[in-house]
Amino acid sequence: MLSKPFDLLRIEADALQVGEPTPLAICDASCQELLGKGELIPSEEYKKLLLRVGFFARLKYTPPTGPIKQPNLVKGKVNPFAEFDDLSVQLEVLFNQLESSKTQPKGSVTRKIYDIATQIQGLVKYDADALMGAVHLSDRFEYQVHHPMQIAILTELILERLKVSQDIRLSTLAAALTSNLAMNPYQKVLDQQKTPLNEQQRKLVSNHPLLSAKQLEEAGVEDELWLELVEQHHEKLDGSGYPSQLSGMYIRREALILALADVYSAMITPRVYRGPIKLTESLRDLFIQRGSTFDDKLTRLFINELGLYPPGIYVRLDNGELAVVVGRTSDFKAPIVASIRKSDGNMHSSPRRHNCSEPGYGVKYVCDPSERVRVDPSQLWGFEALRVNIKVDLSSVDAFMRGLR
Repeated sequence: MLSKPFDLLRIEADALQVGEPTPLAICDASCQELLGKGELIPSEEYKKLLLRVGFFARLKYTPPTGPIKQPNLVKGKVNPFAEFDDLSVQLEVLFNQLESSKTQPKGSVTRKIYDIATQIQGLVKYDADALMGAVHLSDRFEYQVHHPMQIAILTELILERLKVSQDIRLSTLAAALTSNLAMNPYQKVLDQQKTPLNEQQRKLVSNHPLLSAKQLEEAGVEDELWLELVEQHHEKLDGSGYPSQLSGMYIRREALILALADVYSAMITPRVYRGPIKLTESLRDLFIQRGSTFDDKLTRLFINELGLYPPGIYVRLDNGELAVVVGRTSDFKAPIVASIRKSDGNMHSSPRRHNCSEPGYGVKYVCDPSERVRVDPSQLWGFEALRVNIKVDLSSVDAFMRGLR
């Protein structure tokens, strides 16, 4: 008999393979366990039995009974980019502690991660566009720190739009910040490696969601949803993900959101063996994969929330000027930009802000890395950073994305 409450899910035939581990525990209608999670399907006959009388047992989410930590709302004026850097330092320190010692004081990891998560929430509420700018512009931290910060910010934007309850949101953001924990000691080497992964490295990559969850458990994390989302953050809707090849309804919605944010962050981040993938190509790839690899509704919502020109990207304007997007508007093709370089190549003495709907200031194209110049994001946003709460008609996004194919 299962010791915890579970949801019973119908087993689809292609979800089980003889000789392969089962992605979830399997039980009968009376919740008697037939096969534990990760155990091998011994034979074709046993597989047929499981399909006839068994159910996948997915842990039932139970809301916490105690008080839930709320977003840390910003009071007064702050510099979101400085705050982003400070939170990144906090995350880096925690990762170093976990790398040096698997065991931590009871509750300390949960408390520290929840604190970072709720501060991110507060900053997103304060200025979502500036936080998106940090996602695309910040380059002060190693990938293993910057990547989870990017995922957490992008995830919070979607969770906020979906009005997900704070208890689930907190667990999801905690998973965003820690889902690649087991990869941290190896990340720098892998990022710089130009040759294909060897067998041991491929196994590490494939199993890191499970290893990360195990490491968090060893460090005292008891939030079961957090741990489950870490395990599922690389699963794909069509079963092509890893480590358990889950598909469809077997994957939690929040894990699908993490997967979207993770893939987008990885695409826009330059690596030793390649530069960043162009923004239009990144969005197009996500759009094309919607409904198969990624959930259709979540993918369109993700693209909608980013906008076709997300804050923090460099664009060339129709008048030849170089600018950085600093805000979204109701017209997803006409963001607010801060122009930094004139058409003759000389820098403006200070950023000049324009709405791209103005004649001559439309976006001509998204710049590649060779056209970018180093700027201080704080100067681009100024003291009165935009705080826009816009919802774009998704049908318009669909039509535009189809044109990028």
